[in-house]
Amino acid sequence: MRTKHAESHSKAIRAKATAVLMLSGILLIAGCGSNKEGEPAASGSPNPNANNLPMAITASIYDRGTVPAEEGTYESNRWTKWMNEQSGVEVKWTPVPRNQEADKFNVLVASGQAPELITSYDRNLLSRFVSQGVAQPIDEYIEKYSTSYKEYIQKHPELKPFVTFNGQTYAIASMRNTQAATMIWIRQDWLDKLGLKQPTTVDELVEVARAFRDGDPDGNGQKDTTAIAMSNAYSAVLDDLFMARGGDWFIEDGKATMSFFTDRYKEALTLRKTLYSEGLVDKEYVTDKNWARQKQLWITGKAGILFDTYNGGPTADFYKSQPDAKLTPLPPLSTKFGKNGYQKEVPNYLLTIFNKDIKNPQAAMQFVDWMLDEGWYDLSYGTEGTHYQLKDNIPVTLDADKLKKEVSYASEYRIVHQQTLTPEFLLARAGSDPNDQKVQKAIGEAITVAQSVEFRKDLPYTPAVDEFTDISGQFQKKWDEIITKVTMTADLDADWGVSQIRSEWQKLNGEDIEAKVQEWYESNKADFK
Repeated sequence: MRTKHAESHSKAIRAKATAVLMLSGILLIAGCGSNKEGEPAASGSPNPNANNLPMAITASIYDRGTVPAEEGTYESNRWTKWMNEQSGVEVKWTPVPRNQEADKFNVLVASGQAPELITSYDRNLLSRFVSQGVAQPIDEYIEKYSTSYKEYIQKHPELKPFVTFNGQTYAIASMRNTQAATMIWIRQDWLDKLGLKQPTTVDELVEVARAFRDGDPDGNGQKDTTAIAMSNAYSAVLDDLFMARGGDWFIEDGKATMSFFTDRYKEALTLRKTLYSEGLVDKEYVTDKNWARQKQLWITGKAGILFDTYNGGPTADFYKSQPDAKLTPLPPLSTKFGKNGYQKEVPNYLLTIFNKDIKNPQAAMQFVDWMLDEGWYDLSYGTEGTHYQLKDNIPVTLDADKLKKEVSYASEYRIVHQQTLTPEFLLARAGSDPNDQKVQKAIGEAITVAQSVEFRKDLPYTPAVDEFTDISGQFQKKWDEIITKVTMTADLDADWGVSQIRSEWQKLNGEDIEAKVQEWYESNKADFK
């Protein structure tokens, strides 16, 4: 909550400082599908009686289970009360589990209990609601009721493809503070101890992993180190090295093609199998669903390479446990297919659609404008004098543990924001805490590395094709099982795995789906430039 002193600085802060939210993590892989965009719902029009309606709305919020018990719940805590007081709009929040959002939203919609503002990272999930008539276009609401957001969206035309459905604006969005996503972290101190250079190719990475496995890099006299720690989800970074992320679509010689059916994917699957069979990864990673074991290996200094996010390797817990460790974000590695950058997020942050049954769209737009102007700042940094102090117009953290407990969860409420993440700001914001300085310095370096090489992404978002949406969940389950089987079974290879994936694809009418996706691509490719 902002003090009077902080309030007096707010405009200067936003004008002069480049703000950044210390993100706790990035979920990289969205599992939600999408239906084809159908006919638009009835055009949203300003309600002539809106001024007589209560300034109140309902809205969804991701439930990641991060609100401490003493802080309250997602529905009621210090920040929900503060937002209601400061924005002039009373918001009732509906928590939606992050990893179950499609199921939860479908239940809410079917029961007529969906919130008035539905927020998601997944454009295709929202596309389904547009085609079903759950959402409504909001061009008129923006024009009549908004000032700040209307100006903002005009300054960021790159957001247009993500908020536009059927030629009309259906979603509210803002830019991400960075598009950095995945990263391979490596213990530079282990490299130095063993006299090794940073790997620059995939083959060199494997050689370094073997040295970490066998060379006792932690110096305890035992062969007990794990070369690579990674979750099953972040093993997708292996696919990215070969420009072949599992389940993604690529345009090969003008034809829409699933990643599995490229030569590049066979190489990725072969690498995955090699790492597993040689014991270069922890063999429990496949079943380590909540990633607890992999994180423990990393934090306790039993792993030397981590496949994670750009801010997932250097954490306060890591440096508390390994005070002498030196971490390096590994620049993108070369393969025989060239060099692919790390995964980058789409330009937009959250997408928010308006339920067709929204009672007071004026209240919704007032809340959006307030959040964009000032609300996001406090939800990112907390209260001046309690969580930060201003130094050269930069909110320097006073107590990292207090910030984590009392403020970190608040970022979930920021449906829009105006943050830009830079290495310089990160380091300045860290303050005097030595561990926090290490964390922010490393994250800043990772952002620079993440931007150094382009990431191949032929389509900006998953094709909005009904036939693909209908089978995508079933297909993913099948190919995930096949990949796991190939990885863990000695006498199976990548050729067998790809043939099995193709067989499952054909059972689901994959060739017909490919034709539909090709048609969708031809109709929409002009908007992808």
